[in-house]
Amino acid sequence: MTVKDAHSVHVSLTELEFPIIFHTSTFFALFKTYGIPSISKLLVATGQLSCPETASKRAADTATIMTEAIINKPDSERAISGIARMNYLHSRYIKAGKISNDDMLYTLSLFVLEPIRWTARYEWRTVTDFERCAMGVYWKDMGEAMKISYDTLPSAGQGWRDGFHWLEEVEAWSLAYEAQNMVPAETNATLGRGTFDVALFNVPSALKPLSFTVAYILLEPRLRKAMK
Repeated sequence: MTVKDAHSVHVSLTELEFPIIFHTSTFFALFKTYGIPSISKLLVATGQLSCPETASKRAADTATIMTEAIINKPDSERAISGIARMNYLHSRYIKAGKISNDDMLYTLSLFVLEPIRWTARYEWRTVTDFERCAMGVYWKDMGEAMKISYDTLPSAGQGWRDGFHWLEEVEAWSLAYEAQNMVPAETNATLGRGTFDVALFNVPSALKPLSFTVAYILLEPRLRKAMK
């Protein structure tokens, strides 16, 4: 399967088949990274997502860049520009040793795994093996474009049979990384509160407590514990 074909399947799932679940799960995928102290510590230090004056702009900027990179064809100018912008924003923190490859790989893994998990949980059907393969092909290519190393995966030396094989190894690695590194930290909680404030900005004040409770319930037990 080519990256172009894989992207076509991925866009169909995202924009036509499961638009609400895929977009919602992507938000929660990003939120889930805030349960990793090494990630939340840096984001709180920048002040962009934890400060009320800048959080909404940073959230909108992130959504815009991700949309440009994901929705447009991989060889299009808009997709290439979106990825280049992401790489630029990450580059100085990577050079300074403040963003590890493991944190980058974990974040990438959630963008492919969470939509699959949410679809299985809330939609009328699950993502098929063919669609999982396409998502694996597409996100593997995305990670390579972002210069993320896969050396920590078992088949990095000999390569993967297909996108499905890569996805299986990424999922196993991601779960192990999460079990070891998703632990409670004050920076997790600070970032979580700031993000939910932005997400629920347009909700009437009287409904915000209920909306917060519903959103909190959607979090997995380990993530809820890490946010305390």
